Amino acid sequence: MLNQNKSDETAVATADLPAAVTTTTVPEQDLEGPPRDLSLDDDSDMSSPYLEKETYTDFPEGGVKAWSVVLGAWCAMTASMGICNTIGFLQAWLTTHQLADYTEAQISWIFSIFSFLLFFGGVQVGPIFDSYGIMVLLIPGCIGIVLSLVFLSLCTQYYQFILGFAILGGISCSMVFTPSVTIVGHWFYKKRGLATGIAASGGAVGGVIFPLVLIDLMPRIGYGWSIRVIALINLVLSVVAVALMRTRLPLEKSKSGAVIDLKAFKDVRFGLTTFGVFLAEWALFIPINYITSYALKKGLDQTFSYQLLAILNAGSVLGRCLPGYMSDVFGRFNVMIVTAAMCAITCLAIWLPSQDHLGPIVLFAFVFGLCSGTGICLTPVCISQICKTEDYGKRYGTCYSVVSIGVLTGMPIAGEILNRQGGSNFTGLICFSAASYIASVAMFLGARIYSTGWKLRAIY
Repeated sequence: MLNQNKSDETAVATADLPAAVTTTTVPEQDLEGPPRDLSLDDDSDMSSPYLEKETYTDFPEGGVKAWSVVLGAWCAMTASMGICNTIGFLQAWLTTHQLADYTEAQISWIFSIFSFLLFFGGVQVGPIFDSYGIMVLLIPGCIGIVLSLVFLSLCTQYYQFILGFAILGGISCSMVFTPSVTIVGHWFYKKRGLATGIAASGGAVGGVIFPLVLIDLMPRIGYGWSIRVIALINLVLSVVAVALMRTRLPLEKSKSGAVIDLKAFKDVRFGLTTFGVFLAEWALFIPINYITSYALKKGLDQTFSYQLLAILNAGSVLGRCLPGYMSDVFGRFNVMIVTAAMCAITCLAIWLPSQDHLGPIVLFAFVFGLCSGTGICLTPVCISQICKTEDYGKRYGTCYSVVSIGVLTGMPIAGEILNRQGGSNFTGLICFSAASYIASVAMFLGARIYSTGWKLRAIY
């Protein structure tokens, strides 16, 4: 049971109490203090470590408007993160075509900058979202994504890929990605993990569809027009997203000046969680970016090699929906710990010894996608679990301003490791990814222990 405070606070309404029961605001000092413990014997079905200004019953938790917002967020995530999840295909293509004279490490900088700006954009995007709403970000972001794909279809030089795709595309995707995740928290609390997982699955669906579309169209209409077809698909998705996504909570323009909430790091839970996500994202994009190149270097069929990324993202579709539901039942941090550990195990036990064997590579791609998809869908709800709803956008942006550094450096480091091992020996690259996941598990476990103690049965 969530701990009860004195008479100046009222108890939170739990699932088995009448909906009319409400709460008052918890004093500010209580929000900064240690979180309340939760165990499997609790009557409450919530895993928040403190009571928010709003009651659990203030959130719609469903209905046409709420689920329409989730659908809109799904479309926006497909358009933004779908491109991010296709970078492995693009890197492998550029390595053997337009940028064949460049090394893997050099080409990876294009997609590292793209991913860095996508996540680092949360520094600005979070507070702007809190202060001015979603449309001021969503509309220009969607336009920028479409334009960046058009430019990508026309690029032939290294600097053109940097300017036209990496910079424009990364900034534009950040304007769509962060609000798409954050807005779900306006409409759901008890079901936030499930709702966010459904919305986040759009990125994985895009990562399945886009490579398959490119594989099918490139032999028939060429690289340029195939990329433009992807741009057209994103345009349609963007129109649906703009039509459906709406905020619910009041705007807070007085807070618009602060773009990074440094005070958040006074909370040990937030610091450990942020660095746990940093390490997980450091590792995540290595398999996504190099799985296709790995298969090509091992001499596997070219079409199959490009399809591997679609297989990985197919696993990620389930990996974003199922853990979202499980997190609402077993605890968000608990699920993050288990899935991050599974990512490390799959890298070491399946990918590392697979070599040129088709079966193990397919198994790794699907299982890794299944386990790694948790990071995108549960990071937002883990952050929301340790902050107030009105600070959600800013805390989320602060977290990803740190995480973006890992995204920026992870792929080039992996590429340099690959180059130093001759360009075809992936052992060091795989071990680097696995080690990062192991360190991530330690961070998430530390946040959990700090919050609940050594209670193995605690739901957190």
